Amino acid sequence: MSFALLSALSIVCVDAAAAARPLPQTMPIAHETTTLVMVQETPVEKTPAAPVVRSSAEPVEDAAVDESVGETVAETAPADEIFTDPLVFENESDEAVAEKLITYLESVDTLSGEFTQIAPSGAISDGKFYLDRPGKLRFEYEPPTPLLLVASGGLVYVRDEALETTDSYPVGRTPLKFLLSRKIDRDDAQVVSVDRGVDNVAVTFSSSDDETEGELTLIASAPDFALRRWIVRDPQGGMTIVTLSNVRAGERLANSLFAAPEAGGRFLNR
Repeated sequence: MSFALLSALSIVCVDAAAAARPLPQTMPIAHETTTLVMVQETPVEKTPAAPVVRSSAEPVEDAAVDESVGETVAETAPADEIFTDPLVFENESDEAVAEKLITYLESVDTLSGEFTQIAPSGAISDGKFYLDRPGKLRFEYEPPTPLLLVASGGLVYVRDEALETTDSYPVGRTPLKFLLSRKIDRDDAQVVSVDRGVDNVAVTFSSSDDETEGELTLIASAPDFALRRWIVRDPQGGMTIVTLSNVRAGERLANSLFAAPEAGGRFLNR
């Protein structure tokens, strides 16, 4: 798979330790594959910081994130006074929290709304998304990004209007399969980490299948479990963050939204 397809939908609110965590040794390190489309645009000067998420098993550092400017600023208050609200599901096991999120995903019928994507380069893209489970997804990128991504029939199609090409690859080879499967295979979806916040939770999954590359972190509000963000982390450690907004659930979506784009590209088996 070309590097341009290395992580397009690639969602998060994991902390810095989680972001720096090496991939499991069982995950293959491939240099020409992954899950989605990395948008190669001019990097922005500053990448917004991800929301602070604190794991109950990790210490609190003497710093806080100022989300208005996307920078880390010194915290003058003592470390034990930074977080005063209890973490959601603090007394539940990681396995129980992950199961709650999986159960929520399996209950989702349709979601639609808008998205903002931050590529590993720092480039920011916006657009509209449509999710019709199982199996269907559409990402419409706004100009100047010339891309359209459609998942349907077990394949992901990536249309590049600038190049007038459409490449495709199997959904099952990407962590995207966890979003699109009717029933998530608990044996395949291995829980890498669970991070709890005051009003959100982040669960990172990898696949037990060696042909599926990368990790997927799903971030949902809590305790209601509404999907708000996800991150795809490719085998090289690059992360693509997708934040959802103005999300509407349960609306009927036209089948025409998920028609395969015009052919003319390559089928990428890896």
